[in-house]
Amino acid sequence: MTPERFEEIIRTTTLIWDINCELKFSENESSCFLLRGEDKFSISHEIVSFGAIWRITRPDGKERVHPSIGSMLNSLSGLLRPDQPKARVIFAR
Repeated sequence: MTPERFEEIIRTTTLIWDINCELKFSENESSCFLLRGEDKFSISHEIVSFGAIWRITRPDGKERVHPSIGSMLNSLSGLLRPDQPKARVIFAR
């Protein structure tokens, strides 16, 4: 995953979900901070020994690790929009 593709995924997701936040992307890495009021989330896509993972670190420091973009988006949705129903389909181009 290129840093540019990562940024496109995260920016588009927050735009579609209408999340009022500030995004700070790391240069040359597939990671960012999502700042929402006093809350600070960290989101990253990493290559590890057994494959690729998505990692979300919540404001309380607890981590959620996911094997796919679908499960990461589902988890992120639950954190950022807990009152919304879970999406079952992801459209990508």
